[in-house]
Amino acid sequence: MPRQIGRHAFDTWNDWYSVHKLQSNNVSETTEADLVRWEKATLDWVKCNVDVAFVAGSGRTSTGLCFRDNSGQFMAGMTQWQHTVISFVEGEAWALLLAMEEARHRGLHRVQFESDSKVLVEAIHMKHRGNSEFLSIVHDILSLMSSFINFEVKFVRRQANLVAHTLARAANSWASFHKFENIPFCIERLVFNEMQ
Repeated sequence: MPRQIGRHAFDTWNDWYSVHKLQSNNVSETTEADLVRWEKATLDWVKCNVDVAFVAGSGRTSTGLCFRDNSGQFMAGMTQWQHTVISFVEGEAWALLLAMEEARHRGLHRVQFESDSKVLVEAIHMKHRGNSEFLSIVHDILSLMSSFINFEVKFVRRQANLVAHTLARAANSWASFHKFENIPFCIERLVFNEMQ
């Protein structure tokens, strides 16, 4: 329908504009927070790494997330994929929102979420608002964070986010929604190495 095409074009342009505006503002230079290696959570906190993957030719967007305690031990994980290809920043935002909803469902109150999307993390920290799909998801994330004041979002480099990245890439191997209470084989060695 023409109205749907117009709305999709408008949302896509808004996403493009939001991302480029955030990148041109580039308020934060590389800091010590831009971790290159995964680090354990602080005592009494849980760390959750999230990532999104787009498998070429599959027509799917998949997410992976992993909760670990302050000793680095695997607590839980989740993967999910959907039959739509969305923009990179929308996918990263969607993955983070899923992770926060899962943390709330599990009754976790002190969680540090890590993403390798600097655009997403900056949009959250600067509390950007707008009509695009990306900023709509950011708004939902900010709403959740206002209820859970000990939810933190931090940017890390891909090297420090390998467990979530690996889960997101492997998501297509399982049902569209899969929870792990035991560590999946595909990330076992990575988690063990990061605990050292």
